[in-house]
Amino acid sequence: MLYNSSKRAIKYRGFGFENWMNSHTTFTKLFAMFLGVCALVAAIFIFGIGGGVLLFGMVLMTLGSVVVLLTPLQLVTYKSVFLLFFSALFIEFFVL
Repeated sequence: MLYNSSKRAIKYRGFGFENWMNSHTTFTKLFAMFLGVCALVAAIFIFGIGGGVLLFGMVLMTLGSVVVLLTPLQLVTYKSVFLLFFSALFIEFFVL
């Protein structure tokens, strides 16, 4: 969400939600920050203060670098994200 609300990022045509995020950048940034704080609080609650903050930082840096590297190349599509999500969900419930 924060990547989409940037003025310097290359915008691609997407679904209606992405176009709405581009036109409402202030709300999008606030909502993205709120989700980030909620994720940080959840990580601290689950892993403790030190482990939660460290884990949150590592995950945030990893996902941020993946988004910055792969978005301009248009390698990440909605089909690939859904395929990855449902395969991870299948592995989580039926294999493990």
